[in-house]
Amino acid sequence: MERQIILELYRSLVLLGADFKLLSAVGSWKDSLPDEDVLKNIQGWNIATLNELKERIEHYDISAPRYVCNRGEAYQTSPVE
Repeated sequence: MERQIILELYRSLVLLGADFKLLSAVGSWKDSLPDEDVLKNIQGWNIATLNELKERIEHYDISAPRYVCNRGEAYQTSPVE
């Protein structure tokens, strides 16, 4: 039963467009790797993905134009501070 649950989770991750590294870790669970290694792989993937998203957000914050609006005037871009 555990393996069937893992396979359904794997299928759900595929349908959600999961990264192959995450799929590999989940696919190894209860199969070819000890639980501790699977957990470390998933935690590593989560940390790496979170850091990547933070970098993207920081880049967006730096490069995105800021819009200001004074009453009665159209939006204008202002330089990033």
